[in-house]
Amino acid sequence: MIMRFLNYKQSLTMEVMLQMALRVSIVIIVVSALTYWHIYKTLVHSTIDGLKHYIHERGQRESVIFRLAESNHQIFRASFLAHWQQDFFYNDRFFWQVFEKRPDHTIHLQKKAYDGFFNSSGLISKDITAYVGANAPADDHDFRKKLLLAYTLVDHFGVAWTQQFANLYVSMPENVNIVYWPGVRWADNASSKLNVVSEEWVYITTPKNNPELKSVWTGLYYDPTALEWMVSLETPVDITPTNTLNIGHDILLNALFDRVFNDHLSGTYNFIFREDGRLIAHPAKIKEMNRTHGMLMISQLKDAQLSHYFQTLRATIQKKQADYFIVEAEDEFLATTKIEGPGWWFVTVYPKSLLSSPSLKAAKFILIISLLALIIELIMLYMVMKKKVIEPLETFIDASSAIEAQRYDKITGNVLPLPDQLDNEIGKLAKLFKSMSSSLQQFRGDMQHLTHTLEDQVKIRTRELQKAKDKAEKEATIDSLTQIPNRHSFYNRAKALLQQADHAGSTVCFLMLDIDFFKIINDSYGHPQGDQVLVACARTIEKTIRDKDLLGRLGGEEFAVVLPDTSLEEAQVIAERIRARIADLSFHTAQHTQRFHTTISIGISSSSETIYAYELLYKHADLALYEAKQSGRNRVVSYSGNWTPAQEDISAP
Repeated sequence: MIMRFLNYKQSLTMEVMLQMALRVSIVIIVVSALTYWHIYKTLVHSTIDGLKHYIHERGQRESVIFRLAESNHQIFRASFLAHWQQDFFYNDRFFWQVFEKRPDHTIHLQKKAYDGFFNSSGLISKDITAYVGANAPADDHDFRKKLLLAYTLVDHFGVAWTQQFANLYVSMPENVNIVYWPGVRWADNASSKLNVVSEEWVYITTPKNNPELKSVWTGLYYDPTALEWMVSLETPVDITPTNTLNIGHDILLNALFDRVFNDHLSGTYNFIFREDGRLIAHPAKIKEMNRTHGMLMISQLKDAQLSHYFQTLRATIQKKQADYFIVEAEDEFLATTKIEGPGWWFVTVYPKSLLSSPSLKAAKFILIISLLALIIELIMLYMVMKKKVIEPLETFIDASSAIEAQRYDKITGNVLPLPDQLDNEIGKLAKLFKSMSSSLQQFRGDMQHLTHTLEDQVKIRTRELQKAKDKAEKEATIDSLTQIPNRHSFYNRAKALLQQADHAGSTVCFLMLDIDFFKIINDSYGHPQGDQVLVACARTIEKTIRDKDLLGRLGGEEFAVVLPDTSLEEAQVIAERIRARIADLSFHTAQHTQRFHTTISIGISSSSETIYAYELLYKHADLALYEAKQSGRNRVVSYSGNWTPAQEDISAP
């Protein structure tokens, strides 16, 4: 109220205060702002120039290992084709000196190939294992020639190249993998059922996935054998249109990650991402990376700042088509460079606050000088205003405290002697205080009555809103027909169960259930009878499973069940019990003229030590369900892991 009065009209107090404020404001605002702006802009230009040089050099340095891997593969490819075209020397005696057939009909390198022996060149060959599947055409001369030539070149290049890389290997579409990996007997304990063609580092090179037959990189993954994060380079070698093989390098990334996290400019941090949004390395997202086994998308993180960085950088990458650049964000500079090979982008986040510190120091110095001038003028001003303004204002302060404490009687009863007898601004203000106190005293009584009325109305409305909220939450998570969790609710709760199982290390089974010939039921007996079948099946499944199990309707005639802490054998028993009970159900037609029955097909998938992802369990159970449908329906099938990617594509929902 005092400030309103001071702004009301020109007075002696306002004239003095405005003169003082004008002088100090000009000195502080103009001089300090110009000083800060000049220094800050100078630092921005020099910093951007330095960042460009730094990020370009950093990108070149981090790309070395990936370029070296691609160069190695071209050398290997050229050597292989040259020896092949020159009719590489081959004979059966030499072949069976290093390879041997095992009782399970698979072919492996002999034990000496890993332990070490003197080859025909007088050099020691060691650290190599190989796996050739039982169905490989081992009797074919060209196939054995290809095996022996691949083994010879892996032996030739492996020693030198594994100084920089974890290993060197050659895979073949005939279910073959020959590996030079010091310290790791990769193929010695391989099962005869192993299908290397189903691995990402093989099928990404197929003509379907890589029609240009160029070198390709796998995604980031954690290898439990090497106990390190790695990425693999695969290069196909097209001997003939029907005769191919693939060269492979595994590149260990722990050293790269250590440089990303620890080798950075003071006050900054680094991270790496892929253009499709996968996060490769980030010092604040290590736990999330480990939990998702490297399959972490930026969109999955509830990190608005990181998502903003990604969207900004991706737009710049698509627009500029440059290998390195600087983007100015709101509070940071984003220095970005491309890591050649896997196509990753290395980012240094440089906070602008690092530039403001020197500027602030200069501005602070100017501010201190200005404050000293202000203090001197305030002292002079105080001597003038003390009698004219300050002493009357002290009386008003006491009056304001009385109003704050709701002691209006002190003002209206003249307990506090306000100078209302004066004819200047102070006297007018005193009269207003007294008038305001009387009005507030009356208003207080009116507000107390109104407050009680509003509180009652708020309580009633709050109860109504809570009921509406509870109803809406239930409708959003429960399928209206079967009264079980809908697809969205089932997904969220299933993800939580899988995370708990992952932390506890327990086995989880996933059931996919589909009512057989449900469309025929709707077409023959009508949709009301179809709804009756859906509800009955839901109730039957609900009564058959355990309290800890999770049931949900995914849509149409499709249901799913998560069985926590359940082995595959236990899941098969539960699934068979569900199938039998639903087969026993009987339904009436709408006119009750006849009865009909229905059956259900069930697919089962089970988690392992490394598979707790909802999407994988869903996909494997769906593959098993597809197999149950194809095998005649009304049966339970468990996912065995033997389907090829082509088969998986056919059965994908």
